[in-house]
Amino acid sequence: MKSKKCKHCKEIFEPRQPLQYVCSPKCAIEYTKEKDRLKKAKETQQFKREAKVKMLTQSDWSQILQRVFNQYIRLRDKDLPCISCGANEVDKVYDAGHYRSVGANPELRFNELNVNKQCRKCNGYWGGNLIEYRKELIKKIGLEEVEKLETKTSPIKLSIPDIQELIKHYKQQIKELKL
Repeated sequence: MKSKKCKHCKEIFEPRQPLQYVCSPKCAIEYTKEKDRLKKAKETQQFKREAKVKMLTQSDWSQILQRVFNQYIRLRDKDLPCISCGANEVDKVYDAGHYRSVGANPELRFNELNVNKQCRKCNGYWGGNLIEYRKELIKKIGLEEVEKLETKTSPIKLSIPDIQELIKHYKQQIKELKL
């Protein structure tokens, strides 16, 4: 039979049986102990991960969704200029800027028409630069859609399963945009 490298001590040996992967009974015992220890460690890590996920609140899930949603918006609009000022510099940092603020309109937080690529200057320092944002948004989605965004609607409360479903959806969208 062909020489093999022992899975435990890494020494070269001549196997006596076709499926032999260790050089001696001592190495077999040590190798099995090591495999069991690694398996238990992996199970413990998985248990901790699952426990951590179970402890997440609705607010935690919403924050996760917000990060994923914002990443999607930035990827979706990566080739477009800032919706407010038209900046499109490669090295500039961009946000996912809301036309209608989340504080006043929480129901529009995850509305794709309400959120667009916006430079940090417009989104942060200029308070959204809303006059220019509105002009460009009308060009992008039309006056009728902008007026729908400006109409007050009843707030929506997403359940944790709803939020998790949206996270899956936007992660899939991100994956497709990265291809």
